[in-house]
Amino acid sequence: MNTPLPRWVVLWLALSTVVVIWDASFVLCRPLSFPGESLGFIWSFAYTIYLEVDHGYADLENQFVSSLGIISFVEAIVVAIALWAHTQAKHGLAHVLTLMATLSTGTKTVLFFLFELLSGTPSIGHNEWIPVIMFWIIPNGIWIVVPYLIVALTSRRLISATA
Repeated sequence: MNTPLPRWVVLWLALSTVVVIWDASFVLCRPLSFPGESLGFIWSFAYTIYLEVDHGYADLENQFVSSLGIISFVEAIVVAIALWAHTQAKHGLAHVLTLMATLSTGTKTVLFFLFELLSGTPSIGHNEWIPVIMFWIIPNGIWIVVPYLIVALTSRRLISATA
């Protein structure tokens, strides 16, 4: 395959991986990462509001959230290798790894949504609709839409290259 990843995909991978590592670090450092705690200054500007909306992130007994944090670190490693492959003009490898990582990201986020909804919304059910939409659905929804757009793009390219 001689086609590099599109610039917007590379940009998404780079920026989203920083956010993914930041978020996973918050989750795995709890309770030290909470606002007011010793490491809270790193995350407090974003998580002060989010913890009020999503009580699952504040629940130290919620091992589902911790598990997603661990998976996020694995995704970040795969993305780092994909970006390296892209810089080395190993376009086929970059596409395969990008497909793997973004499929994982999108699916993990769908699982996050489904788990909350099928459990009766224990983490977000205390909110009015506006905070849920602004601070839970939209931000988390981006982590479904964009990765699945990249999955579609890389899948088409890989299939075309093997046809």
